[in-house]
Amino acid sequence: MDGFDEIGPPPSSLSFPILPQNDLEQVARTILQLFDPSTSRDPAIAKHLQHELQQMQARTEAWGLIAGLAGHDDPNVRFFGAHTAQVKISRDWESLPEDLRPSLLPLLLNSLGNAINPANQQTYQPANGVVVRKLFGSTIHSSAASSTALPPSMPGSGYNTPGAAGPSQLNFNSAGGQVRHRTRLLALEWCGICVEEIGRAGLAEQKRAALRRHIESDLPVVVTAITDAMTGDPSISQDERIKEAEAACKCAESWVDYGLAPDDLNTLLPALYSLLPMPAASSALAEVLSESIFKFGKGTKVLTEPLLAWVIGPAGQALIGSADEEPSEELIGFAKLLTALVEHSSEWLVARFKQNDVQAFLGVILRLTGWQGIGGVEENISELTLPIYPLLQEAVMDSEIFQAPHETSEDWAIAKGFFRELVEVTRRKVRWPGEGDQGGSIGGLDKEDREAFDSWRRDAGEVIVGVYYILREEMLETLTQVAGQSVQAGAAWQDIEAALHCIRYSSEAVPLGEERSLPILFGDQVLGQLCHRPSAGKGEERLRLTVVCLIQSYEEWFKFHPEHLPPVLSYLVPSLTSTSTISRSAADALKALCDMCRKKLVQHISAFSELHGKIGDLGAEEQSKVIQGITSVIQALAPTDAIGPVEGIISPILSRISNAIQAYSSDPTNAQAALIESTASLTACFKGLSPSEDDVFDTSDEDEAAKEEKVRIARVEPRMVALRQGIEGAVEGVVRVWNGDAEVADAISSLLKHATLSSSSTLISLSPLPLLTLVCMACERSPSALWMSLASTLTLRINSPPSPLLAKREKTDEEKRLADQEDISKWNIVGDVASRLVIVAGNFLGGDGLRDHPDVVEGWFKFCSALASRFPGVLLRLPSQMVEAYMSLGLMGLGTQERFSLKSASEFFVALLANTRYPSPLEPLADPLLAHFGPLILRALLLSAGSEGPRSIIPNMAELLAGLVGRASPTDMANWLEGVLGQNGFPDPRATPEAKKKLKEVILRSRTTRKMREALHEFALVARGLDGTTYGNATAI
Repeated sequence: MDGFDEIGPPPSSLSFPILPQNDLEQVARTILQLFDPSTSRDPAIAKHLQHELQQMQARTEAWGLIAGLAGHDDPNVRFFGAHTAQVKISRDWESLPEDLRPSLLPLLLNSLGNAINPANQQTYQPANGVVVRKLFGSTIHSSAASSTALPPSMPGSGYNTPGAAGPSQLNFNSAGGQVRHRTRLLALEWCGICVEEIGRAGLAEQKRAALRRHIESDLPVVVTAITDAMTGDPSISQDERIKEAEAACKCAESWVDYGLAPDDLNTLLPALYSLLPMPAASSALAEVLSESIFKFGKGTKVLTEPLLAWVIGPAGQALIGSADEEPSEELIGFAKLLTALVEHSSEWLVARFKQNDVQAFLGVILRLTGWQGIGGVEENISELTLPIYPLLQEAVMDSEIFQAPHETSEDWAIAKGFFRELVEVTRRKVRWPGEGDQGGSIGGLDKEDREAFDSWRRDAGEVIVGVYYILREEMLETLTQVAGQSVQAGAAWQDIEAALHCIRYSSEAVPLGEERSLPILFGDQVLGQLCHRPSAGKGEERLRLTVVCLIQSYEEWFKFHPEHLPPVLSYLVPSLTSTSTISRSAADALKALCDMCRKKLVQHISAFSELHGKIGDLGAEEQSKVIQGITSVIQALAPTDAIGPVEGIISPILSRISNAIQAYSSDPTNAQAALIESTASLTACFKGLSPSEDDVFDTSDEDEAAKEEKVRIARVEPRMVALRQGIEGAVEGVVRVWNGDAEVADAISSLLKHATLSSSSTLISLSPLPLLTLVCMACERSPSALWMSLASTLTLRINSPPSPLLAKREKTDEEKRLADQEDISKWNIVGDVASRLVIVAGNFLGGDGLRDHPDVVEGWFKFCSALASRFPGVLLRLPSQMVEAYMSLGLMGLGTQERFSLKSASEFFVALLANTRYPSPLEPLADPLLAHFGPLILRALLLSAGSEGPRSIIPNMAELLAGLVGRASPTDMANWLEGVLGQNGFPDPRATPEAKKKLKEVILRSRTTRKMREALHEFALVARGLDGTTYGNATAI
């Protein structure tokens, strides 16, 4: 039927492999040991046992485990047998001989019949249901793989499931009520699993279409089975009817996701409505709203209107009951259904704001949002409604209501009234519990509850953002008024904090030109009064933290209202010495304001100097942020005026580094913190003085060329030259005393990256060349991925010689001579580093190093790529044995199994090939190298793509292949391909001559990476035995 064969009776003799009983017992023992509670206490043993079982599954003989384990007493063993069937069908279908394939489905049906046979005592084991579900999935996979039709209504609805005694002797319909009840549950579960597994299977389109037609022919039976179970069998108990109804709802969800026609949905919906507020019915209806053919606002007559009537009717109101009660499972499912309903029908609802039933419905939503109790702690119903409000806000803004006059429109009045009430509900709900400080905790909550409530408050804050777009200035004005009145009245910190929390989250929507409420908020009436509020107690500390975060959230607003910066800074500076959490947030806020308003703050540079003198009491992280903020303000000074302040900040840091180096040399353990802290402070100076390319920051409008010229003049000033020499000496001192400590290495790495990061020179930016030598020295002492990666970064930051096309004027002979000397010096340094690092890499990555240190491998090849990209001439002019070492290590990299190692190794060769092809003057120098290593590279990449490497690396191998094809002559490439692909069994015995021929033809005919990738992927599927398999199709590149 449509390409599928009808299933017949099982053969009398199943000719599958039969494993020796002792082998089956050994497998069973391994499974039982894995599931033994004592094994879970030893992850190493569990991992070993899992590996053993996976190895067993990978063998061809594993097909015999399906029947061999099906009758075992332990359900874990039977589950493994069923799971083996699914794994073998998905991944190793080709390993099953064609003459045995027709026997697989009857074998699985036989196992399934035994698993659900009421005469079999194993059927009643609690874990047997998991085995049955796995057998259902395996049966579906077998049917799809072998193109055998399998009616989705099996094992019920007229189709007898084969049992141990044969189908004729197992008649569920004549069995007792309990058996019929269990059979109906199994039938519903089967129907659901059937479409779920078919949806996941990576079937070819022709096979998928044929299967869909077959399923749809049986669809009326499925829909009838579902609706009958929802209606209920009066001959069974109430509990059994509920179980059947729940199973029917779950099955309906699967079929809705698969795709039901409108008529089928219209048949199911009344039955689902009759089951409300059952959680399973709510879930199924939510699926209809979001995934069926009625999604995106369709079907309002059969969906929206009936649901709306139910919600505001007696049944819905009875469900809501008292807002003081703990939410039931029914109410939680109901809230999820409401969210799906609003997502589906938001436009419909907004267009009918004036209708009483719609207003009553919106009132229900607000009631659920305002549910009594602490959000996320004492109740979890309110958070389910929070996603509703952005949907309604967007629908309002997209509707005709938004264009109507706000003053006279009745719709606008209703919309604003709804969102005003939402603001009040949200403000009440985000309020911390209690009145004033209570003991040693905030609001009387422990740490876990505080984190849960904080999470809820963040989600509620996002709701406030959307409300602002409706109420605009009115909302901000109201909240500011509430905050001001609370502060003036000396109210409990909870009341003030709740209003400020809402204002904080409004910042995303508030325009930068706002001048009615924020000047009051950051003026004497609110912030000025808060400065004088006592700070003792956990609650008051929480209030201060909210104010600090509020200031940072409006950082860009201060750029256009600089008159409010002094009082804000007066609040932030004392906050720096508060608790660790407040101090950290205050440092973040101060840094953000300095970045955003540096030109406005430069007039207060003397005050920042005083602040710098007081940062010794701050934590290391806070010190770095404050220093970065101060140097960011210094950046706004003219370069010559900035010399003194820069020197004043950096000189003490260099002294601290010098002292830390001396202490670290004799007592590394106790001096580590001081060395890291002082190094981080110097890094912060480089960060702060680096110009930002973000337009949002307060940067100078001066012409870039003029500014760079002023920086150049200031850099040659003796004090700046001496300061940079001091910085280089400090960096060298830190590197020399480094003893392998990872935290110190990270601090050095961050310092070196930011010292050379700026796209244009700053007063203190350093040349990468001497730093590259330092990194090489550190790598020689203790090879690591960090140093290799850092060498790559610094190599890429070494300035290349300017292009003659960009030269503005002809250089004098003296300038040319100096430039040539500079280039030669640069090439010598890079060449020296390249020569030393390849020796380090050869020693460290030899033997098992490539396998044991994938992070170092990746870092090494990143350096190789940087060298080949920026200095290919230096690389190729190294001594021949070193060049060969680079190429040999690259080939070894292409043979690794780790994805990122393979990717970085291929990128090295791609860069080398691209930078030595015509019209590069290096082409003649690279040709002999390519003639020798080209076939080896080709073989390595084909072996990786077609057999040994992960399939995810195929795109990278295709890029390398395209580079190799573009670099070699057609004749050479044809000869290489003939030699490599002509090897028997290469890259895998499953690679057919036809697949090799096709790959060769595509490679020689095309030049694009896309064509190479497609050809390699097709070849890899054949070579790996995945061509035409479900797994291969489902994991297509």
